[in-house]
Amino acid sequence: MPSKLPSLHDYGELLLASRMRRLSEMLYAGVDAVYREAGITLSSSCFPILFLLRDCGRLGISELAVQLGQSHPAVSQMSRKLLKARVVREWPDPADERRRLLSLSARGSALMKRLVPVWRAVSAAVKTLEAEFPLSAALTGIDQALAQRSVARRIREQLHGGEAAAVRIVPFEPRHASAFKRLNLEWLRKYFRVEPIDERVLSRPAAIQRRGGVVLLAQKGREIIGTCALLKAGESRFELSKMAITEAYQGLGVGRRLLLAALGAFEDLGGGELFLETNSILAPAIRLYESAGFVHAPRPAGPSHYVRADVYMRYKGAP
Repeated sequence: MPSKLPSLHDYGELLLASRMRRLSEMLYAGVDAVYREAGITLSSSCFPILFLLRDCGRLGISELAVQLGQSHPAVSQMSRKLLKARVVREWPDPADERRRLLSLSARGSALMKRLVPVWRAVSAAVKTLEAEFPLSAALTGIDQALAQRSVARRIREQLHGGEAAAVRIVPFEPRHASAFKRLNLEWLRKYFRVEPIDERVLSRPAAIQRRGGVVLLAQKGREIIGTCALLKAGESRFELSKMAITEAYQGLGVGRRLLLAALGAFEDLGGGELFLETNSILAPAIRLYESAGFVHAPRPAGPSHYVRADVYMRYKGAP
């Protein structure tokens, strides 16, 4: 048995996330202890949502998720806790009856005012700590860097960077139907939920092509690692949809290659109008679409096919 057991610090970069989580838990625990002493039972992890509602007014779950950099399901779960505690309330969205907006309740507003002296003390305590161990600036820099290239992408570049060149973009064949559905369901379940329209389209990919659309796949060896489709939506009108990349190959340019192949197929079909619908929490995907020539546009009259969609884009041509 070694004379001295190693600590997390001894593993350096390999356990950086564990060290950050431990630090985060210590900070949360310290603030929660002070909250309990003040008679507050809510966890400090709830307060980022309350701060945004205080400063921005009514917001939907999607907007909160974007601002917080968290998943839609995680923010939805937290909002249910806040509703149960009666510190927030729900409102119907006048622009979309299917969406609900959140705002501070009278009880929540009173709580925020009551905690002002506590937050002043928290801020002062953190400043004294940072005077000796500067951290906020470094965290801001890391946060901004990871917004451009995630940790997962950086690791995958090291693992699979050379393998990405071996990926081929191939047309759909009936034998690919199960892979097409599986990849899209994995993506939907990770970020949202599977809607009835998704189930219909994903269960019959061959029908997309029979109706005049196109299904493309990214293939490495015998494995299908990505999908993309052009759905016929009218005369000379197509929807770019069903873009999904298996997690191990995300961030390696596979999505861009699929997108460019789909744009080429659109031109081969004679062009016309090409649009897509997505969600604002998918910032990397939106940046990819923008770089390929899509622009944000007002949604045409009528509701979206998808409950999750809050972004509408049209293809204006290669930039």
